[in-house]
Amino acid sequence: MTRHGVRKRFVVMLGLVVTLGVLMLQPTLRTKCFAYLSRKYIAHCTNENDKLWPGIVSPVFEPLVPVWTQIEPGVTMLLDPHDVVSREILMTGHWEPQTWQVMEPHVPVGGTFVDVGAHIGWYSLNAAKIVGPGGRVIAIEPDHETLRKLRDNIRASGDEAIITVVPVACYDSETTLPFYSAPASNTGESSLSLAAASQEGPVAASYPVRARRLDDILTELGVTRVDALKIDVEGAEVHVLKGAAETLDRFRPEISVEVDHDKVKEVRLFMRSHGYVPKKLTESNTEYVPVSEPPVGKSEGVGRNADGSKQ
Repeated sequence: MTRHGVRKRFVVMLGLVVTLGVLMLQPTLRTKCFAYLSRKYIAHCTNENDKLWPGIVSPVFEPLVPVWTQIEPGVTMLLDPHDVVSREILMTGHWEPQTWQVMEPHVPVGGTFVDVGAHIGWYSLNAAKIVGPGGRVIAIEPDHETLRKLRDNIRASGDEAIITVVPVACYDSETTLPFYSAPASNTGESSLSLAAASQEGPVAASYPVRARRLDDILTELGVTRVDALKIDVEGAEVHVLKGAAETLDRFRPEISVEVDHDKVKEVRLFMRSHGYVPKKLTESNTEYVPVSEPPVGKSEGVGRNADGSKQ
């Protein structure tokens, strides 16, 4: 090998050593590097089992830390690699993609999207990109720590004029209820139910929160249309739906709701009584679409065709 070749190889090796050294000393850079490599790897995986490898090798890159990440234009979030939802977004660039694919066609430019159980804002931020300045997104979230992250993500994404944050729990009456924050490993399980919030260990905190009917929240905000409604409330979905009955009958939105297995029948009967039928199950969420007209005796609203499209 020539002297020039030896020098070139030495420079390359030195560069690799310096880069690795920087990554080891800079947790933020290390985390971003790991996330970038994971997204690129997973994007080319065709086998679901292969997609597990980033999680398997992640201990090698520890300590990983929360990092600000632009997932796509208009969606910038602080993502924690140790929290289930954040980690999935960080490693793959999405969360519940099939559910959003089902909901997206029902979120028009200038429309209104309501996000009950908004968590850190994945659905709300994606909806804000579509509805634009002429539309509205109502993000409802009672968890104190998650609220801070939600507001920060909205600010970082430049959507403060589109997304309205409502810091309450949705319920079937105006009241005060105990709320339980789930462990940091899965903050998405925070709930009005202690059992739901403690599935992965002792709750991180508990405190009283204000609970309100969705109908009252939307009336107070002067909402005049609702095109799509997403509900993910860890077991409280029946109470939320009962407190949203007027909204369902008046606006006839498309609905995606996560339903606990022991509440499937009760939710289906309630939705049927308001003229809704289940259309598709994606991930852990059920899509409900309204029939052509609200039930007799219910409040008037925007009609739908039999396929769920607005008239």
